[in-house]
Amino acid sequence: MTSSDLPAEGQRDSSAPADTADAPFDDVITLSTSTDADGKVTVTVVGEVDTFTAPVLRASLDTQLEQQPEQLVIDLCGVQFLGSAGLAVLVETQKSARAREVGLTLVASTRAVTRPLEVTGLIDLFTIVDGNA
Repeated sequence: MTSSDLPAEGQRDSSAPADTADAPFDDVITLSTSTDADGKVTVTVVGEVDTFTAPVLRASLDTQLEQQPEQLVIDLCGVQFLGSAGLAVLVETQKSARAREVGLTLVASTRAVTRPLEVTGLIDLFTIVDGNA
């Protein structure tokens, strides 16, 4: 494939199926939130956390932090891809949680999540528990 094979910037790729070409990017991530009786809030993330979906995750986490729960748990067991934008959201959330004195825990058991955290050296910033714990 050469650059001439790619659609010009700002133009729709006419070879892409019409129903997917204009689809919103948030359809590759699903977020759900639950609160325990003790006030612990868990945000469960399923899908891919990349440049397009990270803002959706960040907005959700910011909303939860504004409520000042005792503990915020981010369950990443359903994440198949964690890109640099997703890593940035996690670091920013850690900083915000610390500033608000909210405990933050990541639930991560898949290589898709633990590997990027290890490679970047960010793993030591977080309290991480296995999804089976």
